[in-house]
Amino acid sequence: MTEKYSMLKNLPALVVCLLTLIFGSGAVAKETDNITGRYKQLADSTEVLDQEMNRRLKELEQEASSDKIPCNKPRDLRILFHDLNGERFFIGSLESWAEDEDKVAKRPMSAHDSVYEGVLDNGWIFNRLKLASTVKVNGQLIGTDKLGHFLDQGFEFYTPYRTSGYDIDTAMRSSIGSERTYSGSSSTGTISYADSVANYHGIQFYHSLAEGQHPYFTCSNGKWKQIRPFKFADYVDAAWDEGINCSLITSPEGKERYINNIYTLEQNAKAQGKQQTYRCPADINACLAIVDRYYTVSKFTISPECKEAAKAYRNELKSTSGKGSNSKPGAVKKGYQ
Repeated sequence: MTEKYSMLKNLPALVVCLLTLIFGSGAVAKETDNITGRYKQLADSTEVLDQEMNRRLKELEQEASSDKIPCNKPRDLRILFHDLNGERFFIGSLESWAEDEDKVAKRPMSAHDSVYEGVLDNGWIFNRLKLASTVKVNGQLIGTDKLGHFLDQGFEFYTPYRTSGYDIDTAMRSSIGSERTYSGSSSTGTISYADSVANYHGIQFYHSLAEGQHPYFTCSNGKWKQIRPFKFADYVDAAWDEGINCSLITSPEGKERYINNIYTLEQNAKAQGKQQTYRCPADINACLAIVDRYYTVSKFTISPECKEAAKAYRNELKSTSGKGSNSKPGAVKKGYQ
């Protein structure tokens, strides 16, 4: 989920339900399903999304100079970018743009047709919702909601990062805390570690706007200038994919229904003569890679299932090394059993 739900955290459940009904099933995106259509072809939209982000950064360049933001005020540059590109009526502006833009290849889905059928908290209302569409970015399947997390909650959690003296643990504690409460467990009954990963990279992005070793902008004589292009490939990896970095279903009933829905997908595939595994994580090698990449913040960003799968596979590789096994660290292992 994106920043749009943080404003609902203090509202009574009945009010939230009424707002949901008023806005309609097509107006709100809650979760994303990267599992059901995992084996279907989907064009990569990295280039289109890169172009849109760079257009927005060019707009920032123009607005920053027009507003005469001082060169010693990178904080004001971050605020201006978010003011220009923040959520629009609870929906992240880049998320909304991706959902509406025909050039972005996407796979839309309702909760009823997904692995979340009957799973999301508050029952029949949330099952009527349209999920965030799945898109492919840097070769990874991600939900459009991750774009909202990147720009909106990345900005939100940059504040504790800065005010704590750039302590990333402080910021990420707030990030996963939001998933365990208003942005996840308390609203839909799920905790998305992929959401927290997108938040993490959003924090990195906002810091890199005008600070750090490789900033996007420099300033001279009161004029801000973009000096390097934005690339989603610098941020997006398998940790953004909820088919690999598995979401946690918080209620026993919801988890049982979720597992049954995945079992049904596998049985349907088997009936069609397809050997397709839908259980999460779908790629153990990807788990190995992201557990290593996010080692210092893994308790905030990598799901227990992905960690356990990576650990089990690593132990398997150790036990079979030198025994004539064909298992290799670089061999892709699909479908955690």
